[in-house]
Amino acid sequence: MDQRDGLKPFNEILEPDVRNKYFEHINLQTGQSYQRTIAYHYQEIERYHLANHVPDIVATQYDMARNIYVYAWFQYNFFNIAEAQVLIVLELAMKERVGKEELKLYISKRKKEHQRRTGKKLSLSRGIKTLMEYCRDHELVCNEGFTRWHQYATRQAYFKQTNGQRKWAKDEMKRTEKERIDLSEVVLERPLPDSSYNHVQFLIDHTNRSRNDYAHGSTILHNQVIDQFEMVSEFINQIFSK
Repeated sequence: MDQRDGLKPFNEILEPDVRNKYFEHINLQTGQSYQRTIAYHYQEIERYHLANHVPDIVATQYDMARNIYVYAWFQYNFFNIAEAQVLIVLELAMKERVGKEELKLYISKRKKEHQRRTGKKLSLSRGIKTLMEYCRDHELVCNEGFTRWHQYATRQAYFKQTNGQRKWAKDEMKRTEKERIDLSEVVLERPLPDSSYNHVQFLIDHTNRSRNDYAHGSTILHNQVIDQFEMVSEFINQIFSK
């Protein structure tokens, strides 16, 4: 495909973007792989919806991002437009929930406390990171409200076991001079959530980077954006439930 996409030909408007055919869906329980379909693509985004208690002004913008994701089936680079939009919606939702005056007081208080404690001035913007810190400090979100926090210990155990397998296979191939070694299926007993892992802080430290990348112009092109919809939907549902 040419480096420039150009305008999609009129007679191909309703055809799937060929790049979506390069990826398969893998059933993690059976290990079987399937060609991705528009039905699976739609179901993937359909499950990440906002609760009824979320204001319409936020839900409308969020569903705009979801619809862009749907149409990424036909135009691959819509994936990243959808990701940029859903991060904008996260910031909008927090501003709607916190309010301008409340955020102003929060920033002022933090600056005074920092000055008193260190003797130095603190620079704080009214952007997404500060808003997320407000939500953390006022307990509008918690680790338990995120699917990824519950999955963290299992994921770490999985990566540890698979990395161990790969190292063993590499050493064994070198020792035996074999060209191929089949690895056994990874079987895990699901561990309890890791209470020492602070997922809220992880989001605070990393989400604004993605948001800023898009805000300042980005050439990113990938389809791994569904996790952002999971995170944003869970974040917004939490802050408006308190």
